[in-house]
Amino acid sequence: MSTKWSDPKWIREELNKKWESGRILRSIFEQDDLFPLQISLKKPLRNEVNENFAEISRWIKLLKDHCKEKIGFGYELIEKEMVLRQAGRNQMPTHAIIPTVQDALRLIKKEYEANRFVELSRVIQSSWPNLDEWIGKYPHKVLDVGNEWSGILAVLTWFYDHPRCGLYMRQLDIPGIDTKFIEQRKGIITELLNIILPEDVIEKNVPSFEQRYGLRVKPVTVRLRMLDQEQYIFGLSDMIIPVEQLALLNPPVSRVFITENEINGLCFPDVRSSMVIFGLGYGVDVLKAVPWLKEKEIYYWGDIDTHGFSMLDQVRSFLPQTRSMLMDERILLNHHHLWSVEEKPFFGQLTRLTADEYKLLCLLQGNSWGRGVRLEQERVSFQQVRDVIEIIIPR
Repeated sequence: MSTKWSDPKWIREELNKKWESGRILRSIFEQDDLFPLQISLKKPLRNEVNENFAEISRWIKLLKDHCKEKIGFGYELIEKEMVLRQAGRNQMPTHAIIPTVQDALRLIKKEYEANRFVELSRVIQSSWPNLDEWIGKYPHKVLDVGNEWSGILAVLTWFYDHPRCGLYMRQLDIPGIDTKFIEQRKGIITELLNIILPEDVIEKNVPSFEQRYGLRVKPVTVRLRMLDQEQYIFGLSDMIIPVEQLALLNPPVSRVFITENEINGLCFPDVRSSMVIFGLGYGVDVLKAVPWLKEKEIYYWGDIDTHGFSMLDQVRSFLPQTRSMLMDERILLNHHHLWSVEEKPFFGQLTRLTADEYKLLCLLQGNSWGRGVRLEQERVSFQQVRDVIEIIIPR
């Protein structure tokens, strides 16, 4: 039989498309006029009729054998009279009519899912009637959450009753709900909180769930080492400090070194009246919150590659006095045997580099010494580090 013509399987597939789109569930929820649903059938063209009479007869029989009149549910047929040269007047199916939503659900075997949707929708509505529009818009999300709705509704109620509580998520006392439950379902919970909560308790344009709804966030920390034994803090040289506390510290140092690499920070040579901050990478922006850094000499040591210069430019955006160290062409060429490849170079515009730094950046971006040449900071010889520090801070 021609696959161009609509058979019972094709009718079910058309109904399944409406199911997958949520249209059938939306019809159940909103009790709209989707049903009776009329579907136009792909049928033989007029010039095919006389040439394929036997095949068309089998096609019509197949449709009728699976219609509601024969099996008790499903589709009904609308027919149009056609005059056939071989057989005179005949009725040609042109449309399938699915009379009720129950017929559709039984035909595509989705009765259980639809009943479950109705049950869950009532549960949600009983707690939050203002989620009606969301239910109608995203009926499959209602089904996907399934048995977890009782937990999610408990979370919504807690946040509504305790706006911007200032607690860590671990401290939320919601019966039967642990931190992982919320962590793993932040997407759906965010959608719903945005609907049920008053606008004035939602902080917009923030990066995290916790900040958005007034939970306490894990503090951003900064690792540093004091490089002058006389300036150790209570005998400590190596510390990890929340940035808010670092902002209040203001140690009596004259200069601050900033380096990306953790090992570089750990083995940085002793330097009088100095400290080193390390391991932040592109997260170096957190140092904007430390006002006393603006009063210090700042030296930045990063990789000699396009991203290294991008981070140097980033630091200068809030600490304009920053000078680079060990990031020049002489260091790069002296360590050519230790070069590696920068797979995804940075090609944006940088406006805070010195003339020499910008020239070197352009040479790197232009592959003047080969594709993606880079010198990672940890590959620079330690003697070079000592020599440069001797130049910066003569004894």
